[in-house]
Amino acid sequence: MTRINFSLNHVGIYVIDIDAMTDFYTSFFGFIVTDERTDVNPIRFMTMSPDEHHQLLLVSGRAPDSPSTVAQISFLLDEFSQLRAVHERAQTDPRITRIWTLDHGNSWTVYFRDPEDNIIETYVHTPWHVSQPYGTPIDFELSDEAIYAATEKAVLANPSYMPADDFRERLVERLGQ
Repeated sequence: MTRINFSLNHVGIYVIDIDAMTDFYTSFFGFIVTDERTDVNPIRFMTMSPDEHHQLLLVSGRAPDSPSTVAQISFLLDEFSQLRAVHERAQTDPRITRIWTLDHGNSWTVYFRDPEDNIIETYVHTPWHVSQPYGTPIDFELSDEAIYAATEKAVLANPSYMPADDFRERLVERLGQ
């Protein structure tokens, strides 16, 4: 059987207040609205990429008293300085109620909850791999160099450690690519 290469490119979530959520995702992340339906059940298509009509779909209809069913929505960043900037921005945004950080060994991560309690993950890759789940808090009071050194020391002591490139090679083999 021929392998079909899928690429996950967007996610849709039900929301309680589509205007408040649109405001959050446009002002915090820089999404723009590309299309919308404004009738009985409003929906908004949003993107941060000129190559994708939408990366995030907001759909009205979540009951006001219902809990979030989103495990997490994850955003990959290019470099650690961007993660530090997200951490600082999240701390000053009154719409964000909870912020936590984790050094996963294979990534540095800032988590927080959006205005409707969905978990958001922002992360940047490290050059290492360790088996998951794995996580220790990140102290953003430390310098970038100190955070890097602490992660490196911890992952090198982990029995599951391998360079990230080696892990990727294993995935290529397993995926038949």
